[in-house]
This record gives sequence, C-alpha cells and structure tokens, in this order.
Amino acid sequence: MIAKDIEIGDLLLTSLLYYVKTGIPIEKTNTVHTFIEQALSKYRAQLEEKNIKTIKTFEESLPETIVPDEQLKYILNSVLLYAVGSTPPRGSIEFLTKSSGLQRGAGGGQRVSMEADRDRYVEIRVTSSVVRPVEWPRRAMDGVPFWQEDAGFDLLLRLAKDVVLRNQGVMKFETDEEKARTIISLGFPVERRKTFSYEPI
Repeated sequence: MIAKDIEIGDLLLTSLLYYVKTGIPIEKTNTVHTFIEQALSKYRAQLEEKNIKTIKTFEESLPETIVPDEQLKYILNSVLLYAVGSTPPRGSIEFLTKSSGLQRGAGGGQRVSMEADRDRYVEIRVTSSVVRPVEWPRRAMDGVPFWQEDAGFDLLLRLAKDVVLRNQGVMKFETDEEKARTIISLGFPVERRKTFSYEPI
C-alpha cells in the first residue's frame, strides 16, 4: 500500500510540474544564432576533417524573424551543408548576421538593398572562401568555378530557396572568382510582435 501511494504521489507531482512548465511562457531571443550554432555542432566532424575555419560575426540582440522554427532550422542546415560540401580543405566559412532594411523591386521582384529603410529584415550571410592556389585554374566549360565542380549540392539550395520564398524572405547567391569565394545572403522579415515558447515537457 505504501509503494502504491508513493507511485500515485509521484504521478501527481509529475503532472503538477508539467502544468507549471506549460503555464510559464519564455520570450524567444537569439533564435537565429542558436540555430546556427546547432548546425555548426551537427557538422563539426566534417568541418574538422576538411580543416575548414569558421568565423562568426553576430549582431548583438538580433531581432526574431517571422519564420517558424522548424523551417528556419531547415534553411540554415541546408545552407551550411552546401557550404561545407562545396568548400575545399583549408578553406573558411564566415557567418554574419545583422538587422537591416530590404527593398523589394517593382512587380514583386527581389532586389536586396541592405541600406534601404523601407522594411526591417534580419540578414544572414554565409561566405565560403578557398585558399588561393599558386596556379589559378581556368573556369570549367559550363561556367562553374573550379572549387565548386562536382559539388552536387545545388538541389539543397533550390529546396531551401523555396522555403525562404514561402516565408516572405529573399535568397541571393553570388560568386566572386577574383576573391575565390561564394556568398549566400538570406533576408527574413523581422517579427514585430514579442514571441514566446514554452519549456519542453
């Protein structure tokens, strides 16, 4: 009987703790930076194996975005996986985050202008750089920079871009052959309301 009473008491106490957790909202902060750090931890082994240096320049108190957490995780994981896969050994991947203005072009087009002041956006920039070799090879016949040949990760970016667009964001891909680097810029609308989460049970 004593053991049964203890078991029932334990169940009641656990239920009470669950109730307390679900009743205390926690204001969301630093979500973008948290997800970037999680993605870096996920691919830490590949980064170390290829001796890729990571550089982070994070804006303090970066605003939250309107993108749901799971979709934001998917986008950042896809972009980082692309960067890891397409960056050769001894290269580097730099992360930069900041809040800025973004101006959309006429007719619904996407024209990124980070100096624009029309709307506030959270910008995430991922730059992959390679160590410049002594002899700089020519571009491949299909126009793909030599350091990204056979990367095979284009599908990742296409799918990630689809999720970005569905969340009113923008995605821009640039290649700078002179500096041997690629830049992926993401822009997401700032969430103007305070957002809350609950401690997982």
